[in-house]
Amino acid sequence: LTGGLRWTDDSKSFTEIPSWTIVVGKGYPVTGIVDQQWNEWTGRFVANWTPKLDFTDQSLFYASYSRGYKGGGANPTGVIPIEEQGVKIESPSNYTHPLTFAPEFINAYELGTKNMLLDGALTLNGDVFYYDYKDYQISEIVDRTAVNLNFNATVKGAELESTWEPIPGLRFNFAGGYE
Repeated sequence: LTGGLRWTDDSKSFTEIPSWTIVVGKGYPVTGIVDQQWNEWTGRFVANWTPKLDFTDQSLFYASYSRGYKGGGANPTGVIPIEEQGVKIESPSNYTHPLTFAPEFINAYELGTKNMLLDGALTLNGDVFYYDYKDYQISEIVDRTAVNLNFNATVKGAELESTWEPIPGLRFNFAGGYE
């Protein structure tokens, strides 16, 4: 059995300065300050088992659970409305992205096995996994800048890999995955 814990104390500060805007004689206007803070416990737990099996030279079976975290943050400030010949023109970014984005969390589950057979001539490894994301961070380009958005997501799949060396110097490899 293996386990571990991690404590994260995360803080960020961001000065809001609108894009494409300059006030003659005053420079770029500061429209606000965004202060963010998160405190999170994350960790990992793994159970390994190496039974003595008649049909393998050596086998390892494992199960793991991990909880991960990635801090949130602030997106670039949208464009302040400008006027062109008395007509107010606004950027689409004022309507399409939030000023901040949330931290990302993942609960990751995995089951697998690693095996050596035929007096070491064959290895056969496989696993299945399931990742459950809360507030997964995705970047999108808006108004020529990257904006982070949050979405919930799941990823699941399986992997299989094998190496067979029937005679010294002749090796066959196979690796495949499904996600």
